[in-house]
Amino acid sequence: MTIFRQAILGLTTIIGLIGSPHQSFAQEAMRGLSEAGKAKLQVILEAAKKEGKLSLVLGEGSLGGSGSSLGKDFNNYYGLNLDVRFTPGPAMPNVGATIIQQYQAKRPALTDVYTGYANHITTLLLANAAEKVDWSDWANNLQRADLIHADGAAIPITSSTPGIAYNSDVIKGNDIPKNFVDLLNPKFKGRVVTTPYASSFDRLATNEMWGKEKTMDFTRKLSKQVGGLMRCNEVDRLASGEFDIFGLTCSQSNALRPTNKSAPIGFVLANDAPIVMYLYHAIPANSAHPNAARLWLNFILSRPAQKELYESDSQDLHLLEGSKTGEMVKAMEAKGTKFLMVDINFYKNHNAKDMDTDLQDIQKILRGDQ
Repeated sequence: MTIFRQAILGLTTIIGLIGSPHQSFAQEAMRGLSEAGKAKLQVILEAAKKEGKLSLVLGEGSLGGSGSSLGKDFNNYYGLNLDVRFTPGPAMPNVGATIIQQYQAKRPALTDVYTGYANHITTLLLANAAEKVDWSDWANNLQRADLIHADGAAIPITSSTPGIAYNSDVIKGNDIPKNFVDLLNPKFKGRVVTTPYASSFDRLATNEMWGKEKTMDFTRKLSKQVGGLMRCNEVDRLASGEFDIFGLTCSQSNALRPTNKSAPIGFVLANDAPIVMYLYHAIPANSAHPNAARLWLNFILSRPAQKELYESDSQDLHLLEGSKTGEMVKAMEAKGTKFLMVDINFYKNHNAKDMDTDLQDIQKILRGDQ
């Protein structure tokens, strides 16, 4: 009898050890919640279990790409065992357009979670194709008003900060640009490169920044200074010595991501072009697995998820405690810099079509078409 009881106790201990990681993470998801909040979360967890899956279609490399541990961490966080799939997809605007078409045709969305910048999310909102979620009580990482945008339909997940990347073997000391206009220095002629799509130039052209006239004048001068055009993901062309200075980058991750750590690439935020662009998650109104998607949006703002995002792509949400991006932003703000925050509200106050028209004119100047 004693031996039997010892065996039962031993088996119970083993089961407890096996189950404990999931239990501890599930407890973390319930930390700080009221009893009513825990009950709401439990209902969503049970519904997600029945769905059994979470599908995320997004650009290659986004959220850490295929090598990301976020799917595993998500399941551990809630004590789940969902089939979390990351599928490389087309560009953000194309994914959004497809979601809208599928919503209007009353078909499930190709992704359970849409990832896009404020202009992309705004398009989804205007089509009423995004689900408005009540995050109160049950989502412990979403209890701050500044983290819930568009009446609960959009959640910011990381902050992109465009800047200037440079070859640190060549550009040193006082030669390191502090401002975007520093790229017009005659000694940099032919050594500067920018993007063919004029990344963030349309934001510079807003009244809060440089205005249209100054931006157009700067672009004409820059077009005579550049030695070529390249995409944001081609910073290896700096390391190779083909170019020495690149601005504006699409974000800090172009220069700071781990794959570039051994390369001679430096990065600075431009004092005269301080921009923060929010990258968002939204749940399509026609998501096939909406409960799993709701859980994902709460999880992605957890400390473990934000840490993973920064380690994989050198971006996290500057609004959160412990944010590495937040450290850069705060350092600039301490010097009196005021950032242009490009969020969903930004596009409520700016005409996206007018901005696109300005951007097309800027692109023509950079290409030498006018």
